[in-house]
Amino acid sequence: MNKVLLWLGILFTALGIVFVAAGGTLALLVAPLLGLVALPGGIFLVLGLAFLGTIARIRRDRTWLQENGRIIEADILGVQYDTRVRVNGRCPLVLQCQAVNPADGKVYVFESDSLWFDPTPFLENRDKMPVLVAPDNYHRYQVLTEDVLPEQG
Repeated sequence: MNKVLLWLGILFTALGIVFVAAGGTLALLVAPLLGLVALPGGIFLVLGLAFLGTIARIRRDRTWLQENGRIIEADILGVQYDTRVRVNGRCPLVLQCQAVNPADGKVYVFESDSLWFDPTPFLENRDKMPVLVAPDNYHRYQVLTEDVLPEQG
């Protein structure tokens, strides 16, 4: 998903810059009314920067978690389709885990990043998954699938 956001961010930002520059140039050199070409360019530019900002926020959060978080072992619940996302008619899979926070006694459910292959054969011997959580907030987490699941080719 991060690659999709990155490419959309680059594409929309580039298109936005081209349209804003073209609209500004037309408004200055030909006619002010032609400057309206810059309006869709501005929308593309804002969308592209929003996509790139989302990628930067995700990376910043993951870096913070790696530096300040702690690893817990969560019980594997299973593999589910993530129906919120659909690419070419397919939904990705997510690995769901749960753990109890000893500080407040509440059960938290964690979901991995999107997986485009079935991880079930790689989980047959496992009943727990490592999850990196913020010490004071179990809503900030990352399911660590890198050491358990192979990288998709």
